Amino acid sequence: MAFDWTSIAASGSGLSRREALALTAVGTGALLVGCSQTQTASKGTVIVVGAGLAGLGAASALKEQGYEPIVLEARERIGGRVRTIDHFGTKLDLGAAWIHDSKTNPLTGVAQKAGLQTVATDYDLVELRTGDGASVSSDSVDQAATAKDQILDEVDAAADSSPDATLQSVIGPLINDHDLSDEQAAALNWLLGVEIPLDVGAGPNEVSVEGFSEGSNLGGGPDLMIRGGAFQLVEAIAAGTKVSLSTAVTAITQSADGASVRTSTGETITADGCIITLPLGVLKAGGVDFGRALDQRTKSAISRISVGLLDKVFANYQQRWWPSETAQLGVTGAPIARTMSFFPLNAVTDKPLGVGFLGGSWAQRLEAAGEQALVDAVVGRLSTGFGPNAETAQTLTTAWQSDPFSLGSYSYLGTEATLEERTAIGQLNGNVILAGEHTSINRPSTMDGAWLSGQMAARRLAQALN
Repeated sequence: MAFDWTSIAASGSGLSRREALALTAVGTGALLVGCSQTQTASKGTVIVVGAGLAGLGAASALKEQGYEPIVLEARERIGGRVRTIDHFGTKLDLGAAWIHDSKTNPLTGVAQKAGLQTVATDYDLVELRTGDGASVSSDSVDQAATAKDQILDEVDAAADSSPDATLQSVIGPLINDHDLSDEQAAALNWLLGVEIPLDVGAGPNEVSVEGFSEGSNLGGGPDLMIRGGAFQLVEAIAAGTKVSLSTAVTAITQSADGASVRTSTGETITADGCIITLPLGVLKAGGVDFGRALDQRTKSAISRISVGLLDKVFANYQQRWWPSETAQLGVTGAPIARTMSFFPLNAVTDKPLGVGFLGGSWAQRLEAAGEQALVDAVVGRLSTGFGPNAETAQTLTTAWQSDPFSLGSYSYLGTEATLEERTAIGQLNGNVILAGEHTSINRPSTMDGAWLSGQMAARRLAQALN
């Protein structure tokens, strides 16, 4: 079914390898943001597999280069891991929700041009309780935050000397070096949990030092949420692009003359080239036969980069009970890998609800155990720290690991992968190229990283086809 979204309207530089790769990505991203929107006469066709932000970004860039995109999407909707639904009388973002580093993030401009209303959020504003309901003092939180920043600075410094070491092996001794009270140490563990499993989607024993330190901010600025949901960004980017929905791709081949895909209905579609924007989890699952369409270096990179998980539990209450309207809530006492945070959404939704976050292999186990296990990990944990008012909630959970079209949330580098794998996974394979957040050196696991990677892939492929 086709749907037209028009109607919806360095050698010798002195830089480390990590810095040089990131600098290259920054330069490319800036070039993409500033390029002309002028469209030229069609030069041919290119198949785009996937209609998430990477695929939609690729489609728009292809049109700018004079190529007609043929966009195929396995789901019954566009957006991929950006999904906004109506629930609890408001809009909820089940997947990606934030425009990070909004000062120079290109999606900030997209939101402004589309007339979307954004709300600034502050993850540094936190309120913590212990497991027996005692308040953690603001002084303890401040001391823990200072220690956290120092530890993460030292982790960044270790990324060049010990890139493949586990994060746990580095932060463990660093934590012990700080002379903290029991309350401060518990607060530090919670803050590190927000930075690691709830950001990377993997525990400290799973992610490498280099993997934790990869990427770059875009000049700062508050992280923004969008009133009415992040899917409005998708709609704005998709305007004018035709997408064939419910069209899964099962095989991709290429020859000197072009590329072909076979769909789940048995149809074969041929074009001049192909851009594959399937999520890394789907690529790793092996449901698509690439044959010789991808070389061994690219296939090896797919196998070596890991997929993390971040699940959400939305909790809707009769009235707001949390002390601060905007502060992130947490309960100390759990290991870093089992950190839960609760973020109020009343400022965005005008409803007395919030969202709990669970990440890494712990989230995988909870998701596999079922919805109630996820709810207990958030609502049950909240109630131990903040009292019985936290218990009486209507809830909604996500299950991104179980979603057959995502099989996880976003990519990260474990101890077997390096930044070179990100470069390899996004390299040109004749007239086939991959795109997505997993190919981004500078902005992995972000909406803007996915979107810009699609544009970059489209321009690289167009240049090769010309």
